Amino acid sequence: MKWLLSYLSAEKEKIAALPDGRSKAEYIWQYYKLWIIGIVCGVTLLVYIIYQMNTVLSENWLYVTFTNTYAEVGTGSDLWEDFVEYGDFDLSEKNVVFNNSSYFDYASNQGVGNTYYEVFVSYVDAGTLDCVTMEKDSLVALGASGRLLDLNSEGCASIVEKYGDRLVYCEPYDEEYSDDLVPVGIDVSDSCLMTEYELYEDSCVIGIGAYSKNLDAVELFLDYLIGEVS
Repeated sequence: MKWLLSYLSAEKEKIAALPDGRSKAEYIWQYYKLWIIGIVCGVTLLVYIIYQMNTVLSENWLYVTFTNTYAEVGTGSDLWEDFVEYGDFDLSEKNVVFNNSSYFDYASNQGVGNTYYEVFVSYVDAGTLDCVTMEKDSLVALGASGRLLDLNSEGCASIVEKYGDRLVYCEPYDEEYSDDLVPVGIDVSDSCLMTEYELYEDSCVIGIGAYSKNLDAVELFLDYLIGEVS
């Protein structure tokens, strides 16, 4: 610390000894321009981050994660645009997010330790994630972790009434929770997700996040997908 104070004191004396303001400015720029540029960039980035945090919408009409696929179905895709139009969502009020950048397979023990899975869990636990697509075996395995909503839940009554013949079941994640198989997914293998966008090779099932706050929008998404089939 002493050497820094000594250095700053010497630099202050050098600058003070220069004949005029222009000479002083030229000296400072010549020897400290990298520091100046760095500070300006840092302040600009900080201002941008603060601006984004205060202006970007933080709430969602619907948040969908499409796991383990390279299909073009993310936010801004044709699928996303078609669904936003179908649901007549006001994007100035809330977001519709389609995340197609998540890769983990609970059935193959690609869970704990997988960064994508850890992010998925954090989104589920925060109530951000509304629904997720997977191939059937993967979703059944994930359902046993307790991260997916039991479709016997009261809030899912309308979904089950419409799509009860499409339910996918798993063993209960806790034996004390239930002795029976638990419905955790809706099979949409015959929807445009497979026929047009080819998400997966064999099957496609939608599960609902355990703490989803937008069950009405999830149902609307199912109506959109399955309505095209019927």
